[in-house]
Amino acid sequence: MEGPDRSRSAGAPPAAPPAGPGPSGPAAPDPGPGGTAPVRPFQLRDVKLGNGLLQEKRDRTKNYLRQYDERRFLVLFNNQAGRPNPAGVSVPGGWEDGGLLSGHWAGHFMTGLAQAYADQGESIFKTKLDWMVDEIAACQDAITARMGAGGGPGGGDPEEPQIGRAPGRFDSGLRLNGPSAAQHVTLPQEAISQLTDFTIATWVNLASAQSWSRVFDFGQNATVNMFLTARAGVTGNVPRFAITTGGSGAEQQINGDAALPTNEWVHLAVTLTQNTGTLYVNGRVAGTNSNMTLNPTHLGNPGNRWIGRSQYGDPFLDATIDEFHIFDRALSQQEVQSLLDSAAGTTGGGTIAWYRFDEEGGSTLKDSSPNGRDAGVVANQAETELWVPTHPGYVGAIPEDAVLRLGPPRWAVYGGNKDTNTWAPWYTQHKIMRGLLDAYYHTDNQKALDVVVKMADWAHLALTVGDKNHPDYTGPITRDNLNYMWDLYIAGEFGGANEVFPEVYALTGDAKHLETAKCFDNRESLFDACVQNRDILVVTPENRPGRRRPDRLHANTHVPQFIGYMRVYEHTGDREYFQAAKNFYGMVVPHRTFAHGGTGGNYPGSNNNTEMFQNRDNIANAMAQGGAETCTTYNVLKLARNLFLHEHDAAYMDYYERGLLNMITGSRADSTSVSNPQVTYFQPLTPGTNRSYGNTGTCCGGTGLENHTKYQETIYFKSADGGTLWVNLYAASTLTWAEKGFTVVQETNYPREDHTRLTVNGSGRLDIKLRVPGWVRKGFFVSINGKAQKVDAKAGRYLTLSRTWSRGDTIDIRMPFSIRIERALDRPDTQSIFWGPVLLQILGNPGNGAYRELTLYSRLKRDGDYARSAITHASTTAAGDPLFTTHDLTLRPYYISDTQPASSYFRRVEPTIVFGSIDTGVANRKRNDGLPNYDVPVSGITSPGDDGPTFLDLVWDQAPFGNHGQFVSAVTRTAESFRRAGVFTAVESARVVSGAARANRDLEP
Repeated sequence: MEGPDRSRSAGAPPAAPPAGPGPSGPAAPDPGPGGTAPVRPFQLRDVKLGNGLLQEKRDRTKNYLRQYDERRFLVLFNNQAGRPNPAGVSVPGGWEDGGLLSGHWAGHFMTGLAQAYADQGESIFKTKLDWMVDEIAACQDAITARMGAGGGPGGGDPEEPQIGRAPGRFDSGLRLNGPSAAQHVTLPQEAISQLTDFTIATWVNLASAQSWSRVFDFGQNATVNMFLTARAGVTGNVPRFAITTGGSGAEQQINGDAALPTNEWVHLAVTLTQNTGTLYVNGRVAGTNSNMTLNPTHLGNPGNRWIGRSQYGDPFLDATIDEFHIFDRALSQQEVQSLLDSAAGTTGGGTIAWYRFDEEGGSTLKDSSPNGRDAGVVANQAETELWVPTHPGYVGAIPEDAVLRLGPPRWAVYGGNKDTNTWAPWYTQHKIMRGLLDAYYHTDNQKALDVVVKMADWAHLALTVGDKNHPDYTGPITRDNLNYMWDLYIAGEFGGANEVFPEVYALTGDAKHLETAKCFDNRESLFDACVQNRDILVVTPENRPGRRRPDRLHANTHVPQFIGYMRVYEHTGDREYFQAAKNFYGMVVPHRTFAHGGTGGNYPGSNNNTEMFQNRDNIANAMAQGGAETCTTYNVLKLARNLFLHEHDAAYMDYYERGLLNMITGSRADSTSVSNPQVTYFQPLTPGTNRSYGNTGTCCGGTGLENHTKYQETIYFKSADGGTLWVNLYAASTLTWAEKGFTVVQETNYPREDHTRLTVNGSGRLDIKLRVPGWVRKGFFVSINGKAQKVDAKAGRYLTLSRTWSRGDTIDIRMPFSIRIERALDRPDTQSIFWGPVLLQILGNPGNGAYRELTLYSRLKRDGDYARSAITHASTTAAGDPLFTTHDLTLRPYYISDTQPASSYFRRVEPTIVFGSIDTGVANRKRNDGLPNYDVPVSGITSPGDDGPTFLDLVWDQAPFGNHGQFVSAVTRTAESFRRAGVFTAVESARVVSGAARANRDLEP
């Protein structure tokens, strides 16, 4: 047997020749991730999941895919292609609603279907997918056919609606309907995302006495929404605020006490803090509800964010509006009243968004908050003729123009106006292409490849020739133009578009597709910095690189870029792409990674956008602000996986397991509902928070369809020479390695249990590498055919079983789980609790964002085993999930997915140095490690600070102790270091050592 493997070599791979979807021998390049790497993944169809946690989550998602009407996705594609739609088929909704991101969810859905088919070969998934591919191909042909023999004139600006402004309460306002062409307003997607406490305030001047017209309405549909109507169609026609996740019959309401007048300005405000909602009319309390249990986080990430339009199809608002504020807190009555006297009163203006309507005209509404969340006016417009494409091969659910306008000469920006703004158009193209490629790989659909190659040809023209039919066109797109495009917040988000073009190159041999992939290089402000390992994910305004990038980078915009860079590296051998990806990953893990594997969120002093990265090493001061977007973790896992294929460092797999078994499994509700995907958008770490599930049409709703249909993709890898099998994850599964004539069956209930059996059905020489997780504390034991093996099992490494195998050989693995504590990088008393690979959450809500406070060291014995008496196993659920208890609190695995409030972190409170019942009376002081030490300032926090681990932290970090003498020696060394540093006096140090010596009986296991 060989020793542990932790090779870190990453030689430049050869450029890959064209390759087909099926296996072509163990050394042949493959077009997908790691296709030229020394370690490679198996085809998804080669691995089948067995029973267990992953299978349960998978089956719930497959049930959703089975019942969903795939025709709904093609409605928007047909609209662009000029093809008829079947009667009674509606669009999916959410962001897949005809807005600027439409089409992305169709791509996710195709990937989900392809992966679901690969898993068990169920024909229903292939039937649905084949139909979608056929229809998308027909749309592509219909759009290209409009070019005609000589090409079409497309590419010009759509006619800007003539929308003026009206007299407002302060300066100008926006007239909706009546004599105005303005019908309603669409706000950008972050407008109410993840708000708990909030205020929404505005002036309204009603032109008519309409019932049920909405001042605002944010939601998914008529079932999930929150709205304010100026006149509810009930007795008295009072104003009403309502929020619901169960339709009109389940509304939590705040009703006013008198009808609002017409033809005069009225100020309306709604506030919510904890369970109390208040409706103000002209600064006066008009209604309250102290039993509110819903807030905007329960709406998921609403696809419809409207001023003046109803989810229920009620009449559009006939009124003028002015000074529309959204705050991330509940204003006091005095602050609300101050808004009567001036546009912002004493508030400073909406902290999330503030629309003043003071533009000279046009359909763009400027956000006066610092967040740049411009809104768009939707106008009443007559139907227009079908547009004519600029380049052949385009297909999508939005016009080609919405993609081209991102670049020169128009440089469109993110916003709510679908005629002039843009929203991550290349992200949408990536998702459609990815879905088609997955249809080809996993179901052998040749037409899917034909369509994606035409899309790739179109993309090459779009990114090199550009918007050539626009009247202001000046010539081909330059590198400088591309840099300017990709630095633009959200609009410049392209997902992992650069990952698909190297694959198209590998499948076709056409080198122009590698050129297209390199067009996506984010060269101006990030790529070179990552090659040089300079962390600029968050900067201060005076140090902002680039012409357009914000101070904080959007997490899920940038992680996928580096997945694409890995693919460029694999098919060109250009080393700087690999170096950029590796260094970028190191900036995220561990420096911005929470306990469950997520990243991103606000912090004191940052702008308000929980989808952005937090500053480096900021964990404790970022988690309470919300964040941790699920699809960011989806992408960080993909990046870790791809890096591992080249470097084989088990640390990548330790992170992968953390994210997979906590945040990804925890993202799928333990529900049989198929009304929506039942997945999360954010998974914040705020104490006492709950997870919200749903997400029809959102990015996380789409990646959720992928996450839970590909659990088997990383369980096993193989070496390129076919001589080694890597076992990376422990999950019930069956691997069929046809080229080698081996089948491996893994039987386990991991992570609910800590033992696994592998049965090897095959004959011949093979190295099998077993991952020894980095969290292992109590040993890693291996038996072959019942005989214990002497192995060099080191945590965070791989061990190798090298032998000639016979059919039916068994490998039994046992890795006893233990309770362990992890401390936040920047504040050591902010801690999380793990059981083996699983994060344990403390159930309940301590209230007001406060942390649970736990004292645990007095319960430890010399072995340092928390599970002995500090945090103990209490019971096991019917599903086999362990429950634990401490201080009369219940702890459970993070992957249990319901809406109960829970805390993933707690505060450690150990005021004095205690050994069992022996209290030394000496304060448990901290070593000064200069924490926190942030690269970017955090308001109210001194950095570098004087925080660090406590004396007891440092002593118990050395556990287990073989005997009491070893324990006393550790205490003595640590006390002496504290004395030399001036933290302890000589008397205190002696008292601590004396107490440790007297605690022999207390600490005996």
